Amino acid sequence: MSPVRPEDRLIERRSLKIGVYASALMAIAGVAVHVISGSYALLLDGLYSAVMVGSGLVAARISCNVVRPPDRAYPFGYDGQEALYVLFRSLLLMGVLSFAAISAFSTVIDYAYGVEVSSVRLGPVAWYSIAMVATCWGLAWRHHHDWCRTGRHSQILLTEAKAARLDGLISGLTGLALLGSPLLNGTMLSGLIPVTDSLLVLVVSLLVLREPLQGFLIALGQAAGASAETDLIRSTRLALEDLLAGLSCWLLDLTVYQVGRTAFVVVYLNPSQPMDGGAIDLIRDRIQERCQSLLACPVRTEVILTATPPFAAAGVS
Repeated sequence: MSPVRPEDRLIERRSLKIGVYASALMAIAGVAVHVISGSYALLLDGLYSAVMVGSGLVAARISCNVVRPPDRAYPFGYDGQEALYVLFRSLLLMGVLSFAAISAFSTVIDYAYGVEVSSVRLGPVAWYSIAMVATCWGLAWRHHHDWCRTGRHSQILLTEAKAARLDGLISGLTGLALLGSPLLNGTMLSGLIPVTDSLLVLVVSLLVLREPLQGFLIALGQAAGASAETDLIRSTRLALEDLLAGLSCWLLDLTVYQVGRTAFVVVYLNPSQPMDGGAIDLIRDRIQERCQSLLACPVRTEVILTATPPFAAAGVS
């Protein structure tokens, strides 16, 4: 596995710490403005930021673990914790968004049956939206910048950058929709003004649900040990066949799967002559160097000597 520079760890942890502080301030602001304005759309915005606080604290801990080498407690390394972080963070966001959508839909149904709905006070909405958009996009820039500085390996920083951009989009669209709702007076849609806030919660929840759902499916596949994409396996196979041509080995098969920021490559070889442990270690090192150059991410490799292709019976390559 490629060494992780100590400065990369510091950059990642510092970026996550800034994210926790910023998200905590945004969560407090969202709840406070909800109390003042009565807007549940802004409450949803605050709850989203609160989830980012919790995920940032967990991410900081996992960031320290994933760079640790394998040991007896975790013989395959700590990389799986990164995939689990993305998995459970996505589940939590899906739960928050689903609850908000169901609550908003219930309010719309009650209004349709004549239940009175309290109006939203728009006084603090404009200033809140401007401040939140600026904070979120600044935070997204910081996470993305630090992700690039650390070699574009950290799935944690990439996930947090996407979440910050999404939070900024929620804040901006929510503010515009709420501030624009009085423009519906005198139009055919004037009857929707009392439930503009609930309709906004419903629309935002359904639109934003795509991001955590996508992250959940990717992390679920990684946690389950699903293979990498076929094109990646094919390009890795071609690179290793060229490498092994001069090492007296036949490449029978290989597997590549991604867990967090780390790619695991298992190569099945049939040597054309007897080999000792030192020769096998040398081949493994050469394979790892080639894979790291090709995949541009931390790599763990394993070499298995066998005379039978491992997936021949199942027809899987």
